[in-house]
Amino acid sequence: MDRDFGPLDVTVRGPGEPEVVVVAGVHGDERSGIRAVNRLREADLDLQRSVAFVLANPEAIEAGKRYLDSDLNRVFPGDPDGDREERIAARLCEFVEGRVTLSLHGTDAEPTPFALIHSAQEREFELASQLPVPHIVDHWGVNEETITTCGFTVEIELAAANTDEIADAAEQQARSFLDRVDALPGDPPAVDSAYFHMDEPVPKPGGSSYEVHVENFERVPEGAVYASVDGRELTADEAFWPIMLSAEGSEDIFGYRGQKIGESLDDVRETWIGAERDPRDSE
Repeated sequence: MDRDFGPLDVTVRGPGEPEVVVVAGVHGDERSGIRAVNRLREADLDLQRSVAFVLANPEAIEAGKRYLDSDLNRVFPGDPDGDREERIAARLCEFVEGRVTLSLHGTDAEPTPFALIHSAQEREFELASQLPVPHIVDHWGVNEETITTCGFTVEIELAAANTDEIADAAEQQARSFLDRVDALPGDPPAVDSAYFHMDEPVPKPGGSSYEVHVENFERVPEGAVYASVDGRELTADEAFWPIMLSAEGSEDIFGYRGQKIGESLDDVRETWIGAERDPRDSE
């Protein structure tokens, strides 16, 4: 294969050409995944398949910033003639094509971990269902310019804080992924997962003080107070499942409304994957 990795920081371990990819540093300030990838690069791993460990945005990582020119996880599939993040996106999308990929991220929304996938590929649902995550979110129709729309990719969201505990959790997710794709021997713990679809954003009105009063992945009834801005309560005009709601993280939105699409992979296969639907439909 072409060994010119361009703007990507890539370390290849294991026999032969890389078939599996673990990515961190899509956002340069999400440190737990970066620390996990660096640990795995240095670890004595009994790899059965070749793995590429990738830090996607090295300059943003060095600067400790989310990005330098544009948000990398909002510009896929990228543009080889665009700004620096658009060029990285184009190269990374090309690099993961044909390779099963895990992308590690950080979020201010709790609880973590949870998985983000794209329903264009049933195999992403299948792989995510085998990882130790209690919640799996399909973002089909929303945020269509993220890394999960490139190749065969599952994204894992962990807490954003840069602590040893969260770096350990990120490393465990990566090791579980490598187990499941037969790159490492072993069998990660089974977790019963619930499945959701991400719908429209929840706007964040202007203000100086924000609170979220509901739990992500727990149904919010119509009329319930879900957040407040400067003490003013915001109520749900219809029932929804909150996804990635947080008082922090974004200037413009709290997070996303969602719908629950199944309690098992069989449910999702029967009612969701391949079904004709409007991406804005919700229960």
